[in-house]
Amino acid sequence: MISQKFTFFWLPIFLFLSFGMSQAEEYKQSPSLSGMTTVKVYFDVNIGIPEKLLVRFVLIDKTLSQLQAAGVKPEVVIAFRGKASKFVTKGEWYVEKEELGVKAEVHKWLEKFAQKDIPMEQCLIAAELNGIEPKDFRPELRITQNGYISMMAYQKRGFAQIPMD
Repeated sequence: MISQKFTFFWLPIFLFLSFGMSQAEEYKQSPSLSGMTTVKVYFDVNIGIPEKLLVRFVLIDKTLSQLQAAGVKPEVVIAFRGKASKFVTKGEWYVEKEELGVKAEVHKWLEKFAQKDIPMEQCLIAAELNGIEPKDFRPELRITQNGYISMMAYQKRGFAQIPMD
């Protein structure tokens, strides 16, 4: 029970504060962003380990904030595949009872990203492999027939694929 409390409550707070503390000394991004005004990013979220999934959302948010702070406008897609699919469904199904708290946190992240007009996609193949009905996904998500095809198409359009597994 103590480890669950740490995982669900204290771990996200620790991660948030550690980002802030690491910024106490000013570091700048490498010259990699020099001259860039936009960047296209495809976040491929497919991890089903609850505490790691939440960390991925923190990392996505932090990355987007840092790009914007550097004056680079990100064009972003967040795509869900694999076991991560279970956490972007409506209701209390598809995850274990002890994972419901994480699922609720994931839903808050989906709402936050939707408010920022970030497109989010769910792979139908992953849904089928996980026994998830397409109607059970959150309304923030577009259902795409094949996430691999979607991923290829975004790469062809110049999006950098960032694996979040």
